[in-house]
Parts: sequence; structure tokens; C-alpha cells
Amino acid sequence: MISVSNEAVFVDIGFKTEGILPLTAFKAGEPAKPGDKLLVTIKGRDPEGYYELALGKIERPTDWASLEKAFTEKQTIAGTVTGVIKGGLSVDVGVRAFMPGSRSGARDAAELESLVGQEIRCRIIKLDVTEEDVVVDRRIVGEEEERALKQRRFSEIVEGETVSGVVRSLTDYGAFVDIGGTDGLLHIGDIAWARVGKPEDVLSLGQQIEAKVLKVDADRQRISLGMKQLQPNPWDSAAAKYKVGEHVHGTVSRVAEFGAFVELEPGVEGLIHVSEMSWSKKMKKASTIVAPGESVDAVILAVNADERRISLGLKQALGDPWAEVTRRFRWVRWSKARLPASPISAPLCSFPMASRA
Repeated sequence: MISVSNEAVFVDIGFKTEGILPLTAFKAGEPAKPGDKLLVTIKGRDPEGYYELALGKIERPTDWASLEKAFTEKQTIAGTVTGVIKGGLSVDVGVRAFMPGSRSGARDAAELESLVGQEIRCRIIKLDVTEEDVVVDRRIVGEEEERALKQRRFSEIVEGETVSGVVRSLTDYGAFVDIGGTDGLLHIGDIAWARVGKPEDVLSLGQQIEAKVLKVDADRQRISLGMKQLQPNPWDSAAAKYKVGEHVHGTVSRVAEFGAFVELEPGVEGLIHVSEMSWSKKMKKASTIVAPGESVDAVILAVNADERRISLGLKQALGDPWAEVTRRFRWVRWSKARLPASPISAPLCSFPMASRA
């Protein structure tokens, strides 16, 4: 037992997360205190991630007949770790038994040593009455309880519900989240409406999050989660917010050969096609004009909220040079009446000939 609160006791059961046992499980006049050793069974997991426990008594074999019965029926039995020996632990299960270190569930020598004196749940995996050779396994019991808990938790998950969880691991394509006894996959595309380069840019190991259950695949035992689905979709208001002809400001998020994508707000991007970048130059690559991270001003050319597309123009924000031609060059007045009909009929200028000496 680790600690006692006003309502429950917290118990180290050898898993990553402690177990919780209500004080009402104890008889009046038998207060629990830190350091007590208890025999418990796992019922499930509470919303905070603690294993829910119940006081339970596991039979301890009293003779070889009982050991043979437990071995044949693959029963879980109780035993007390009496010491560390070469290759593992010595366990008292009514007779002296051996538990290999690899089947103890301990992760290192220090944790193996800490089991000495503890009462454990284990299973007989080898029994030779003649040689009085008994081998027990604690790890298999924990693994089976974990699988049973995971299966029970999986059957409780409903698509569309909001769940709390803890980020257990990060990968290039997303994060695995412990949602109380089973894992769900939070894909990188479902973390936020804004583009996420790497999951670790937004999430960290051990972080507590809330997510929506997007899909439960019972056949493959997989759960898909989404964080962004708990937030409004910015494209739902894009048609009302962005109008053709308006000037907007944004940041270049990525550049392709055919154009540049500009983030106007988290989750909403517009495309500046390479043909809309310059009035004077015929561009072949967008990268010659803009670069990722650059701030740009542009004009909205088209909005298609249903297809989540906004077309932008970079050159339009600078103004159309041809629109200024008439004003800037209004002193030039040409008319067909004043132009000569042809170069041949145009009058020639005459110059005096120099006199010969």
C-alpha cells in the first residue's frame, strides 16, 4: 500500500499505474495504513486512469494434490517471495518454487529485489512431483489481467463520445493515447485544424488530453481519435469571412512548383498559383518569388468553401500596371487621321547639299 486518503487507499500492484481501493472495502475497526500488504483483484479502471480494486483472497495450495489441480486448471494462486536466487526468485506457494527473473514482471535488479517479502499472484507453469520441482510465473497473470481490462474497456468505447487520455508514445504519423486501459491512435491530421509538421511540436509524453472517438474497428481492435473535431471547423465560416476582391495577409506555409500555399488563419489556406505572382515575369517556379515562412499580402480571387479552396493573387495586391497606362500617358494622342497612310507617302525632310569645292 502506498498512501491513504479520506476516501480510498492507493496500492502498488506492479503496473505503471497504481490501483485504488475504497475505504468502505475494509471492516470497521481495521484501518488501512501505508506499508500494509493486501490481496486484491482488478475490476476495471476509473476515469482518472487508476485501476479499480476489490479485496480478494486467492487460495494458497496446501499440498501436492492442490498444486497438481492448480497446474492442470491453470489457476492463479498466491505465493510469497522469500528471496533472490541465481536466475530469479524463490517463492513459497506451500512448497518451495522457482520463478525465473524473466517471468517476474520486474524491469531491473532493483525492482526484482523489492519483491522479496511480498505476497504475489502467480501461476504454476511447470510441476514435477517426483523431483519436487515447481516453476511459477507472475508476469503471465499481469498480462492476462491487462488484456482482459483492455478488452472490457474496448467494448465500452462508443464512436462520437469524448474521452480523456494520456499521451503514451509519439510517432511520425501521430500519437498513441491511453484512454483508460486501451490505446487509441491520434493521427497527425486530426491533432489540429492548422497544419502540424510533427506531433511533438504540439504534444508531449504524459500530456493529458481530450479527444473525440472517430472510429472503433472491432475486428482489428483499433480506435481512432481526433482532437481537432472538438473545435469548430474554420472552413464552416470561410464563405462568410472571405470575399472575392478583398485584400488579405498571410504566411507562406509551403511552396510547390505550381504555386504557394498561404495560411490565412489556423486551418484555412489559400493557393497563389504561379501565374498570379508577377505582371512582368513569366514564372516557372513559385520558389523564385516566395519562401516558406514569408509574410505576404494578396487579393482573394475565388472562394469555394465546399471544396475548401481559396484562390489568391499576389500580383493583384500590387495593382495592375495596365490600369494606369491611360492616366500616365494621356498626353499621347494618336489618331488614324493624323498618321500617314504609308511610309512611302510620308514627306521627306530636305537638307541643303554641301557645295563642291
